[in-house]
Amino acid sequence: MRRIASVSAAAALTLVVGPAAARPDDEVRYGGTLTDAGLVADGGRHGRHGTVLTSGGGRVVAVPAGRGEGGGAFLRFPAGRCSAAPCPQAVVRPAESGALVPGDGDARFSFGADVRLTAEPPTDAGMNVWQFGPAGPGHAQWKLQVDGGRPSCRWSDGAGAVLLTAGTYRMPVGRWHRVRCARLSRALFQIRVLDPATGEPITPPAHAAAPLGSIRPAGTALIGGKRVHSGQHDGQTDQFHGDLDEVFFTRR
Repeated sequence: MRRIASVSAAAALTLVVGPAAARPDDEVRYGGTLTDAGLVADGGRHGRHGTVLTSGGGRVVAVPAGRGEGGGAFLRFPAGRCSAAPCPQAVVRPAESGALVPGDGDARFSFGADVRLTAEPPTDAGMNVWQFGPAGPGHAQWKLQVDGGRPSCRWSDGAGAVLLTAGTYRMPVGRWHRVRCARLSRALFQIRVLDPATGEPITPPAHAAAPLGSIRPAGTALIGGKRVHSGQHDGQTDQFHGDLDEVFFTRR
């Protein structure tokens, strides 16, 4: 968890969508530290620590924040791009994925992360930050990705889907971004991209209206990619390359 400097009252209102501090209704919140057992520590009240899965020499490292970042730590995933297997791969699998199923009907929920790219992103492969459920017809899913450095959120009930992007904005290497995805009602969805240090918007919030039904993903929630597999490359695993902090899922 990186400590964020105090902000103005106006900026504090901006942070309501997903404040950095753990909330009572957080199902998980990973703030960048590891337990003695090597699990990614859940800073929320449930203690759903995450297991690190790796292949090809990849790993997830807890890195102390540097000067100007306010202390704490963040998670560093494999750097650089890889187009020929074996590739360095690493993902985090939260405990109790069932707790991250939003629920029935018009259940409101939000998810997101603080994201920083450490190298120019690949243009021929996706970069998944936080997802539950695969893409494709018949599959329910919620997902945050930064494919090509462009933040986007996706929700699907298995029959229909919503994909929201932050316009044409492309994340520059080396800058932290706080990306927030939210289902505000049965038919209203939102993406926000904020500056974590001030709470001010980096891009205008974007909204979409669509009457999706219950979003009930199956399988396992994952952070940092959609799988690890020694025989596959980035284009098949959507490996995230960079730093993550304050990865959360909250049901409202």
